[in-house]
Amino acid sequence: MTTGFSDLKELLLHPLGKGSDQIAQYGTTKKGLLTFLVLEFLCCLLLGFLIAPLVGFFMPHYYREIMAWGSVIVVIATFVIFVGQTVSIALNSAIFYGLYRLTKGTASWTDVAKGFIYGKLFSDIYIVGILILASLMVPSYSTSALWLAVAIVLGVFIWAIYVNVHLMSRILDSKKLTVFVLYIGLAIINVIIRYMLVS
Repeated sequence: MTTGFSDLKELLLHPLGKGSDQIAQYGTTKKGLLTFLVLEFLCCLLLGFLIAPLVGFFMPHYYREIMAWGSVIVVIATFVIFVGQTVSIALNSAIFYGLYRLTKGTASWTDVAKGFIYGKLFSDIYIVGILILASLMVPSYSTSALWLAVAIVLGVFIWAIYVNVHLMSRILDSKKLTVFVLYIGLAIINVIIRYMLVS
């Protein structure tokens, strides 16, 4: 058996090889959600440590009492973000699974949810990492460095989409083109739902 972190590590290091195969064979929705929760908590904790000194520096002394609530705020933020992202993954995977059933596929909804969870983890880590690197690359705000950073971010975004399609095709044992078309269908349905909610 594997752990959620070993599955994620293999996916990050070998996204088109061993990582996708390991998640397709041994990954579970439960391990993915636990890994997702821990990483969300670490991100919120890091954000809390970055914001807390600013509160003490820019605000009067009586606002520093907010720092005492820092741990509670981090836990609440982690819970809210985790619940929101989990609901989003559940809804998207349900829509995707409904479209997938039209292709006469035999995988279950939990397989689709597993693909969405690990795909989101992969995409978030890669995109956040590249955004941090891009922000370090553009301290002078020169036009050429800015365009290079935009090109790198766009390239990583396309790479993350390709890895998500590859991972889902391995989990569902489907062709990549079929999975890509299903993702496009999901995007169109999401746009329609958002349009209906706004209007």
